[in-house]
Amino acid sequence: LPAGTRVHGLIDADRRRDLTCHHSGEHIVSGLICRRFACDNVGFHMGEDVTAIDFSGVLTMDQLYEIEREANAVIARNAEAEIFYPSPEGLPFLEYRSKKEIDGQLRIVSIPGVDDCACCAPHVKYTGEIGAIKILDAMRHRGGMRITILAGMDAQADYALRQEQAKAISNLLSAPRDDIAAAVEKLMQEKEALA
Repeated sequence: LPAGTRVHGLIDADRRRDLTCHHSGEHIVSGLICRRFACDNVGFHMGEDVTAIDFSGVLTMDQLYEIEREANAVIARNAEAEIFYPSPEGLPFLEYRSKKEIDGQLRIVSIPGVDDCACCAPHVKYTGEIGAIKILDAMRHRGGMRITILAGMDAQADYALRQEQAKAISNLLSAPRDDIAAAVEKLMQEKEALA
């Protein structure tokens, strides 16, 4: 468009809220991992379904589940996400995450005690707005690891789907939901005995 052209734009509020929750959730997970395990966040991608975060180190699933619990505790305490613009004089004394060198004015997104990161994206004002964070998977990637997470309503929808599936399997096996894994194992053993 030529400079000075007037345009009228509309924001997809639902999509923006989803991305804001995912991005703020990524800050919480990355901040906790970087502080506890000295791993650097070396990249992330917000897709249609999940957010993928790449780290320079490798963690166990038990460690990641600890991070998930801590992340959801940060959400539960409804911490305020603060945004500030440090002065050039104060910048050398500030500890913050950044994947690259940035020229010019920095914008720091801070979740006190969790994360301080140079970032220009939209974020929630309070962590409680995220609702929930779920770590779905982890795999080795380029000498480090990649984890996939869900946040906000996407995490809630995933939980609802898993509950529906567990209920359906429970009904098919005539077993309580808490015992479906044992019921499937028993069914497989019975099938092997018949072979």
